Amino acid sequence: MADDEAAEGASSGGSKLLIIILAIVLVLLIGGGAAVYFVVLPKIQQTEGKTIETAEKEKAAPAVSLGSTIELQPFIVNLSGGGGRYLKTTMVLQLSTPDVAKEITNRAPQIKDAVITILSSKTADEIMSVQGKYDLKTEIMRRVNTFLSTGVVRELFFVEFVVQ
Repeated sequence: MADDEAAEGASSGGSKLLIIILAIVLVLLIGGGAAVYFVVLPKIQQTEGKTIETAEKEKAAPAVSLGSTIELQPFIVNLSGGGGRYLKTTMVLQLSTPDVAKEITNRAPQIKDAVITILSSKTADEIMSVQGKYDLKTEIMRRVNTFLSTGVVRELFFVEFVVQ
């Protein structure tokens, strides 16, 4: 009988400890939930609000397209001036009309020859500066436009430009 009372006292002590632990966990969960609700969620809603406003502005602004473009195959040429330096470049041409793309494809050998001739005539010093790149763009566009009859190249973009 004394053993039963001791077991009962131990189990009631264990029950009290379990209840205290559960109460502490419950208080921590409620406190954490309240912190998330009052601190974190308003910040997320502000961020989402800004994102929604930005998305609405983007929808309102008309999308500006480059129009018709064509990417030329990469060019790898030895540069003038000795020293064993070479240039690897890839270009995208912005066209006045979509029909020009077909004409560029048909005249690809002439255009490639002209571009290779222009690129290989340059030294590394001439094309390394920003102004040198602009001058190179202008020269290539003028030369390519001499081959075209259905439209013109409006702009040339270097999408790869490596000198070694």
